[in-house]
Amino acid sequence: MTGWWMWNPAGTVPTRRFRSEESLARSAPDAQVVRSADFTCPAQRRRATAVRTDFLRVSGDPVQVALVEQRLWTLLVALRRAQPVRDALATAPPRAGRAALVAEPSRELAELDRRFDRFADALRVLVSDPTPEQLRHTAALD
Repeated sequence: MTGWWMWNPAGTVPTRRFRSEESLARSAPDAQVVRSADFTCPAQRRRATAVRTDFLRVSGDPVQVALVEQRLWTLLVALRRAQPVRDALATAPPRAGRAALVAEPSRELAELDRRFDRFADALRVLVSDPTPEQLRHTAALD
């Protein structure tokens, strides 16, 4: 599978010359770019890749598309940040009292997954039915 990246839509691309966009993305700081390689878990990489692929097929009002892109960026960054927590929860040995320790992080991950899946579903609908109303709906998701 080919790698992908997404530049922070609110960020500024460096003016320094790079041989390719790929070399630019590789050298960029984590705050400016999300890379497919950032997702070490195959399931999370598939989720991120699918939603990014759907976004690349979105067209319409540039303002609304920019809002959708910003929302996608926010969710990809949150998904990337949650990865260490997911890994820690998956590999934590069962111990007495562990349930209380993992309850809050588990709830936060479940909420992130719910928001991400809701956005991914809306994006899929937008790709299959690219109407201005659906674009506005997807852009307005929180």
